[in-house]
Amino acid sequence: MKSATSCSKGRWFYPALWKKNMARFWPLWAAWLVLWTLLIPVALLLQDRSTEVSYVGGVPMTSTEYFARVNLLGFVSNPAAAVLFLAFGILSAMAVFSYLYSSRSAGFFHALPVRREGLFLTSVASGLSFAMLPTLAVFLLTLVCEAALGCLWIGPLGMWLAMSLLMELFFFSAAAFCAMFTGHILAMPVFSLVFNFLAIGVAALLDAVLSLFVFGYSTFDGLYTFAAWLSPVVKLSQGGVRFFYDEAGNFQRFAFQGLGPALVFAFAGVVLLVLALLLYRRRQLESAGDVVSVPWVRPVFKYGMGFCCALAGGILLYQFFSVLSQSIWLFLALALIAGIVGYFAAQMLLSKSFRVFRRYWPGCLGLCAAIFLLTAGVEMDVTGYQSRVPDPEDVASVTVDLRSSPSDDAHTSSPDGEDPALIQAVTGLHQSILDDYSAFPADWSGQEYYGAWEEVPTTEGSYLGEVETASETDVRIDYVLSDGSTLSRRYSNIPVDAARLSNPDSPPARILDILDRPEVLREAYFGMLPQDAVLTSATIDLYDVGQGEYDTFPVPAEYRDRLLEAVLADIGEGHLPRYLLDSRERYENCYVSDLMLQYRYTDSRGSSVSREVCVTLQTTASHSLDLLREAGVLTQDRILETHAQSGYRDYLSWEDGAAVSYGDAAHAPPPPPRAPPVARPEHKKRPPRAWTRRREGLFAPPGPASA
Repeated sequence: MKSATSCSKGRWFYPALWKKNMARFWPLWAAWLVLWTLLIPVALLLQDRSTEVSYVGGVPMTSTEYFARVNLLGFVSNPAAAVLFLAFGILSAMAVFSYLYSSRSAGFFHALPVRREGLFLTSVASGLSFAMLPTLAVFLLTLVCEAALGCLWIGPLGMWLAMSLLMELFFFSAAAFCAMFTGHILAMPVFSLVFNFLAIGVAALLDAVLSLFVFGYSTFDGLYTFAAWLSPVVKLSQGGVRFFYDEAGNFQRFAFQGLGPALVFAFAGVVLLVLALLLYRRRQLESAGDVVSVPWVRPVFKYGMGFCCALAGGILLYQFFSVLSQSIWLFLALALIAGIVGYFAAQMLLSKSFRVFRRYWPGCLGLCAAIFLLTAGVEMDVTGYQSRVPDPEDVASVTVDLRSSPSDDAHTSSPDGEDPALIQAVTGLHQSILDDYSAFPADWSGQEYYGAWEEVPTTEGSYLGEVETASETDVRIDYVLSDGSTLSRRYSNIPVDAARLSNPDSPPARILDILDRPEVLREAYFGMLPQDAVLTSATIDLYDVGQGEYDTFPVPAEYRDRLLEAVLADIGEGHLPRYLLDSRERYENCYVSDLMLQYRYTDSRGSSVSREVCVTLQTTASHSLDLLREAGVLTQDRILETHAQSGYRDYLSWEDGAAVSYGDAAHAPPPPPRAPPVARPEHKKRPPRAWTRRREGLFAPPGPASA
């Protein structure tokens, strides 16, 4: 009689081995079964239908129905679920391929009269059974529970089953693929984690380095999109439930977003299994115990670990030592140290010895040379990234994000469009930023631009204490070029002071030139409103001289439209300018109170929406002020105060409680001795690296603009 082993010779699947794996590793699949049973069928049965009611799109749902239609899909569309499937896939692969990581077990299994293909496929079938059989059992149990509770929704439940099976297939296949590259059981989960997160991690590290040392660098969205597809956990976590409505705003259906990527990854999992089988057929049994079992992967592992350590270690150490210098060469030195440590640590793992320095130092020199060349290329701007300014004729449209004062609805403005004048202004601003950066004084310390203030003497009717004399601002520019490509730049901490504001060619002056354009201001205030928006109310806070306090006063209905026309007229004539500094001019021109315009309109769903527009009036807004006086809102007893006037009244009240009135009323007595200056928070930020590197002579001035 033939033995069971000899009878199995030549097979592709061995039932005895599959049963042995199922019996030996039963705690693994049993825990998976218990976990999903508690998460879905038991949680469904515990829902209280009588008290918990959920509404989606105006459609009432019992808690059980909501759980069956919406919550169920959340178990396969969030990061925690993806990490859970990843962890179980790794554990399953570690279990079924554990015999490869011991010389004795590897020799025993491969001495049997069985085919390697059969061993591999039986192990794969066992690992997939650990996950898929419990998943099918939970699906059937949930199906029965939903039918018993009267909330059977086969669509969401089927989608949960499909997503679970697809993710189980991929994550186990990826872990099995990684298992073929190592002979050490502890290295296998590490390789699997690297396989799933390396791309997104390297993208984040490169983004951090470039943000620090490339002037104007703006994160490239395509980099993270590409990295997400190479990081399955990240990509599979981007799905979710989407709600669809008709034109009237009525809820129609749910739809799950994420099945497409899951199908792609499942196909990739099948490919990985085929590659893993090819690697397994050529695997050397003597590699049991080795960190890397495939010879040609050893240099990839060694240099890859050195490069990743250089990036991660360089960034981490730079955060600690940047107080000494903010030079890219400091980062290079720290990255080289971290890279050398990573390189020799990897070689020690490969050689299983600490005596690696004498033999492998030439490879370390090659790694250091590569890191140096990459860093020098970034510093010297060999690609022309930092100095590139597109020709206005090559720009199809542009968007620029700017910030200014006062803090009303135009505080953050994003002028955009295809207007040639706007494109010309933005490209001019872009070039001026590069010119200002390259021509900045080499001995500039940078500290004066982090909240520089000066005291202002108190005069009758005006008290400011301190005003801002220097600060910084940020600019982001996004171009869409004529060929369809995009170009984005982000500039932080652009210096602003009175001297630069007075120079029309400086970046701050060009920023104000863009912000003060009537079309830009109108878009900033009213661009979010649809054409059918109706002005329903207008209010403003005024100081009641008789009451000695502020109160809200409405604008009469018959004056609302005229008030809007007056505000638009002031915008068109430049009577509502923007400011980049909290200067004396701003405090003496801008009123403390804001004009609040309330709008109402109907959105695409048919719902009534209310939106408020906030406009800070200024002493120069003659049309708006005249209209408010005509409407009887502004009177001698109900006044608008500038920051200087309000500060003066508070100043006198702080001194001796004396009252102050304006207009035709009697003036207050001469001011008493000056009060202590207003305490302001101390600014301790360091000057930005991008600007201070210039004084170290480490940045090559940008060349002429190029398309």
